[in-house]
Amino acid sequence: MNYSWIDEYTDGIVEYCNSRDIYEIYNSLNIEIVKTDKDNPILQENDALYIRDYSDLEVVFIRDDLPYQYEKFVLAHELGHALLHTEIYTAAFKKDLINKGKLERQANYFALKLLNIKINSVDFEGYTVEQIAKALYISEDSLESLNLERMML
Repeated sequence: MNYSWIDEYTDGIVEYCNSRDIYEIYNSLNIEIVKTDKDNPILQENDALYIRDYSDLEVVFIRDDLPYQYEKFVLAHELGHALLHTEIYTAAFKKDLINKGKLERQANYFALKLLNIKINSVDFEGYTVEQIAKALYISEDSLESLNLERMML
C-alpha cells in the first residue's frame, strides 16, 4: 500500500495550521468537538462519530471518558476521514470493529502520521501489537491494518 499521498495531506495540514496539536487543528478548520457520555445514542456504541452536514458544518462527537492520549488519536482518525474522504458525510470510530476497510486503514495511517507516532524497534522489542498500542494510546487495528514494519524506526 502506497500512502505517500496521505503523507502530503498530513504535511499540508501541519503547515496550514502551523501545528500538530489536534485541538488547534480542529479549531483552525472550524470542526467542532462535542464530548458526550458513552451511552449517548448518537454514538451508537462507538468511541466517536464524525458528521458533515449538507452545509459543510462539521462536528465530531466523542466519548467524554477516553484517556487524553487516546482521545487525540481518535480525533486525528476522524480528521483523516474529514480531509481524505470528502465524499462521506459520517464516519464512526469503533475500536472493536472487526472488518476494517480501505477508508479506515487510510484514516488510521493519517492519524499515526499527523500525531508523528513512531515506533522505536529497540524500545518495543518483544512486545505484542496489543502492548505497543496500549503504550502509545492508539488502537490495535491502526497497527495491524498497516504494515507495522513501516512505522518502525
